Amino acid sequence: MSAGKRWAAVAALGCCLFAGGAVALASTATHANESGSHVFTVNVDGVNPKANESFLAYFPRSSTVHPGDTVVFHYVGVGEPHTVTLGTLADKAVSAYVHLTPAQQQANTPPPALQAADAALPQLFPPGPGDAVASAANPCYVPSGPPGTALCPRSQHEQPAFDGSQSFYNSGWLDANEHWSVHVSSATPPGTYRFFCLLHREFMNGKLTVVPSDKPIPSPSAQYALGQKQLARMEAALAPAVASLRQGKPPVPNAVLPPNSALAGSGGNVPAQIDEFGPKTIKIPVGGSVTWYFLGDHTITFNSNKTDNDARTNAPDGTAHLNAKALLPAGGPGEPPPNKLPSYKSGIHLDVVASSRWNGQGFHNSGVFVNSFGPPVIEGYKLTFTKAGTYNYICTVHDDMKGKVVVG
Repeated sequence: MSAGKRWAAVAALGCCLFAGGAVALASTATHANESGSHVFTVNVDGVNPKANESFLAYFPRSSTVHPGDTVVFHYVGVGEPHTVTLGTLADKAVSAYVHLTPAQQQANTPPPALQAADAALPQLFPPGPGDAVASAANPCYVPSGPPGTALCPRSQHEQPAFDGSQSFYNSGWLDANEHWSVHVSSATPPGTYRFFCLLHREFMNGKLTVVPSDKPIPSPSAQYALGQKQLARMEAALAPAVASLRQGKPPVPNAVLPPNSALAGSGGNVPAQIDEFGPKTIKIPVGGSVTWYFLGDHTITFNSNKTDNDARTNAPDGTAHLNAKALLPAGGPGEPPPNKLPSYKSGIHLDVVASSRWNGQGFHNSGVFVNSFGPPVIEGYKLTFTKAGTYNYICTVHDDMKGKVVVG
């Protein structure tokens, strides 16, 4: 997806001390950094036990620390790719974004100043077919200047303490349940240091505020608890859309799915998406068809295994890559290029943009649909089943996003 398309898509979607594996959440008192450094936790994304969801946010959104403290970024999502990217280049880009009006933030095309600042930082994924961008998908620490797109030199693989002067200070594509620790140097000047995700760009941003060591700040547990309250509010805001999705109802006014259709994902007026199929089970006769309408970046994938059920794959050297087999269509056409899609000026339009037939044998994949963040166009993928059976399917992008088609 292009930078402009990803920008429009995400805009439309609307700290703890570890001791023996336990998370300390009791103390809420403020403290000055007089008894040594402290450890703060920021969750990247979130997990709702009541619904399969991805949150395009950091929890808490803002952390306040002292020089010498450590911030642990913990990826807790269900597969949506994220990075944590700091540095002077990120500061410039995020600062340009947060000072825009809400209308400017939601515009299809960013203002020129933000476009220029954003262009200095790599995308996580290419705008078309290809692999993950190496400098974005893997840890990289550049002392000055732009990082480029190639895998960073070995000298930039070893993580230094964060002192606020580095131009590019990047976690890489965070893996499942990964912890990425940032030690704030004792020499880091007091100030505000912004960070963001190289996939979801400036829309998904956070803030690290460093204050003098003698200034009291909320404890790690208090700051973590605030983040969990922020997450709970977003979960509550998504609840009506979850209920609608499970009944096969799009979260847009006057939109009704045709018979034998399902939603692949949904969302609401918060920076999050619902990673479920709704309804989860559809029954059709032999020769019948099911159409999935996409709201978000998802696949419809049958007969998957460990080699093709995850959008990410790690090479033997540990570098992160896109898994082409999990993301490309198999057994029929996938999503057409953006310039081949129908064009509408207004209203909601459910359009079948790819169709295929399947006999229930072998691996079958729609490929990832990444332009489906409508309105006005909500893309559909239609699959005709020629053999009786019960067929389970998944989305290769998001964990635990599953459905079933019963034929016969």
